[in-house]
Amino acid sequence: MPEPLTELERGVLDCVIEYVQRHMYPPTVREIGATLDIRSTRSVSDHLRSLERKGWIERTRSRSRGIRVITTPGSRGTAAVRVAFEPAQPADAGWMQRALARARAAQETDEVPVGALLVRDGVVLAEGGNLTRTLSDPTAHAEMVVIRKAAVLEAGGRLLETTLYVTLEPCAMCAGAIVLAKIDRLVYATGDPRTGMCGSLGNIVQDRRMNHRVRMTAGVLEDEATTLLRGFFRARR
Repeated sequence: MPEPLTELERGVLDCVIEYVQRHMYPPTVREIGATLDIRSTRSVSDHLRSLERKGWIERTRSRSRGIRVITTPGSRGTAAVRVAFEPAQPADAGWMQRALARARAAQETDEVPVGALLVRDGVVLAEGGNLTRTLSDPTAHAEMVVIRKAAVLEAGGRLLETTLYVTLEPCAMCAGAIVLAKIDRLVYATGDPRTGMCGSLGNIVQDRRMNHRVRMTAGVLEDEATTLLRGFFRARR
């Protein structure tokens, strides 16, 4: 469990969480200071470093918005969300580029731009993008499309020793499918503070009560995926 928070640290953490829920990306140090009326950016940075040291957030490579919440305070008796992220592997960026290509292809058919692919030993078993509108099927998320394709090729539908790359953090449905398929590793580009269940709102894929837990890496080509999604939704406003 992460270490206890001071009142000011809890205020900074709550500010970050609320900002992400509204905007789908984290605030800058200056935006946190303006919201909490903390005039010194150094003071805000000190609180962020303390939150990272205590296990509540991690700082990413992005200079301006380099904050990712990895543990959220429980409410009404619920437990905090604990997430174990692993560092990216050398091949991850290349595979994520391919997933992003699938996301862009989905956008061309008026789908939300999310792409995914499943890899084992350097070989792509299946790849695809969102098809919810094309198929009039709310379950046809990119992850589900890929898992269904790959499961046909595997005896018993178990996708052992595979890595799933997806451009957006999986929702509860997709996270559950990842566990049921026994996928070994999940790599996603950008978090989803509204429906993400692999670190944002919860962490189904690493829940100790499940009979399978998934290794996880986040933030691979995060800026590219975020820009793609943000542009899609802005064009619809």
